[in-house]
Amino acid sequence: MIILESPIQPTKLSREAFAAALKHGRGAVVMHVREHGMDDVEDLVLAACIEDRCFDRQCEGSRAGWMYSLFKGTPAYHRFVGPILAALANSTDDRDADQLRELASLMGRDGDLEAASALRSFVWAQTFSADSVLGAAALCALDGIPAVVEMARRLGKVVQQDPDAWVDTVDRLTDDALPFDDVFAELKRVAAGDEAVAAYVAREEARIARDAAHDRSPESEAARTKRRGEEFMSQNLCDTILAAAARKSTGRGLFLQFGRWAGEEDLTRILDHLRVEPDPKVAEKLLWIFRRATLPYLDEHVWELASHSAIDVRNAAVRALSNLSDARVRELGRARLGDPGFSSEFSEEIELFKNSFQPGDETLILAALERQPVDGDDAHALASSAIDVCTSVRSPALAGVAQWVYRTNPCSICRRQAVELLLEWDCLPAHIAAECRHDASEDLRALFGVTP
Repeated sequence: MIILESPIQPTKLSREAFAAALKHGRGAVVMHVREHGMDDVEDLVLAACIEDRCFDRQCEGSRAGWMYSLFKGTPAYHRFVGPILAALANSTDDRDADQLRELASLMGRDGDLEAASALRSFVWAQTFSADSVLGAAALCALDGIPAVVEMARRLGKVVQQDPDAWVDTVDRLTDDALPFDDVFAELKRVAAGDEAVAAYVAREEARIARDAAHDRSPESEAARTKRRGEEFMSQNLCDTILAAAARKSTGRGLFLQFGRWAGEEDLTRILDHLRVEPDPKVAEKLLWIFRRATLPYLDEHVWELASHSAIDVRNAAVRALSNLSDARVRELGRARLGDPGFSSEFSEEIELFKNSFQPGDETLILAALERQPVDGDDAHALASSAIDVCTSVRSPALAGVAQWVYRTNPCSICRRQAVELLLEWDCLPAHIAAECRHDASEDLRALFGVTP
């Protein structure tokens, strides 16, 4: 691993810079707090504890442990506990408050009896039903197997009343907080004298058997993929797709799938229809097919649609063109990114360089990105397209673009991809490497050998 040396970066952040780094989960936050404490930023940290700032928690994972590390064992701890537990008590029954429940679990495991009690009260006050048990893994991490047994008992009663009801599996209840084999052995032991737990165990055993049968299938992954594609195409002929495009309710998924599996004959037929389609909304859906598929050739009508007055149509046509390697596509990209009106609304236009990049284009791309005063979804849209170009081209010339993604994108997955590319190109700045060792993302920390 080669890490480029750079001028020493100060660990003290301005309040504005701290807020941005905290929102993104960058390690600069940890470095600031360790060196300078939380003077002038304590309110920002507390607010980020109460309201999860993770860009996409489902994909990125929890930040609770990282947030906890910022105030654990500090003089600010007792100023954090009250507001966090009050927010937990008043939280609605949804996943948005998972971080609060996990923070309470972490505090409880460190001996905070008030936090432990607050978490137990929240979890056991729920009406156990076919819905998920909120805070289950957090409580299991705190109270261990006895908590799982009680949850299984309550969910078993749901199954007894409605054998078709969907209830959380053991895996979902514990989320790897406890060893599955130990948990299931105890559940089976208790089931011998508890009908409700027995009902839950029977449901789990049936699920495990189904999963095992699927896992034992001799069919290779490649063969399964091929079979799924064939099944999809047999059920979704070209006429079916054209009819679906005319319906207002049809979403992107069908067209993306068709693009993945369709052969050249079907794609040519779609393109033929696209040339005579008068409805922009229908045209947009047909263009979605070419996000996953390559246009058979550079079609002049698609070229015209790339300048359509409707932004969604324009962007869909641009994405279709981006899959081609063509000098005209590159020139269109240079014209669009050089336009002072370029913005995150047209982030797809960055991808015009994905297959048509030439040395020197990186200067134009970076200049266009740096003109954008963006954050949140807008920053993510631009950075996602920029990363696609970096990943496709794989040239160290794009190191500045990758660094822009790292500095600007609130999504830790995209930031990790940027860092991986910088490592691959042997041009990762030392200050970014230092930050990554303290990042909120476990995956990003792991790149530098830092384990939880």
